[in-house]
Amino acid sequence: MRPIPLVIVAFGTTAKALASYEHLDAQIKNRFPDHEVFWAWSSRMVKNRGAGQPQNTISSPHEILETLYRQHYSWAVVQSLHLLGGHEFTRLVEETRQSPLRTSIGLPLLSSPQDYLALCAGLSPLINTHPDQAILLVGHGTDHPAWCAYPALQYFMHRQFGPRIFIGVIEEGCPSSVEVIADIRAAGYKKVCIIPLLLVTGMHFHRDLAGEHGDSWMSLLSAADISVEIIQQGIGTLPAIGEMFCGHIEEALATIPENNGCAVVTK
Repeated sequence: MRPIPLVIVAFGTTAKALASYEHLDAQIKNRFPDHEVFWAWSSRMVKNRGAGQPQNTISSPHEILETLYRQHYSWAVVQSLHLLGGHEFTRLVEETRQSPLRTSIGLPLLSSPQDYLALCAGLSPLINTHPDQAILLVGHGTDHPAWCAYPALQYFMHRQFGPRIFIGVIEEGCPSSVEVIADIRAAGYKKVCIIPLLLVTGMHFHRDLAGEHGDSWMSLLSAADISVEIIQQGIGTLPAIGEMFCGHIEEALATIPENNGCAVVTK
């Protein structure tokens, strides 16, 4: 029997910010050396642009699953690289259900209390090197009900590191930048280290976090007389993040029944 193939699905990026994906690809292949690994983008915009993607793979999840079905696979693991179970993950689940191939879906990064604790531990090297500053984690944000992941993350971060951790988002939503900056000022902090809560430092990083226009987080904090340092890498380069996703892959593999026509191999 052939080992079950792994389809890794990321939102994608049109920027030259693929180091995180390349790092994750290497980690996954090292952890599951007997399984074929395929990459797909969930973003239609990124897929249509297509230039400079890792391994020249710009297929959609559905296209890859169709190909695997024609190659007579009976099962595949589809692992989401989304951080939350929001709109993109929901669309991925719907797209996967349309495939003739049976699939087991690996959950997004933050899907259980254990995931939040693991993220706290994974970010601790970055947080602990800035002991006298406020730490601001900035994620994408969403109007999906999964928005509550952000206050949940702040709860776990406060338990681990104390009240100097703040959570913000890029898109309109909760918490707003006005509220977060007011909270930082009320706590008396004059220095902030921004950690992008993004797998890759692509467009959103350069435009919405570190951009020079007046609405970027860097500009808004500076206008509030707060000194800003920003981490230049996406969290996808951190080994702990890859370990979390590999754990979700193992969980997805474990749900596939035995005698399925493919072999489940984990190491």
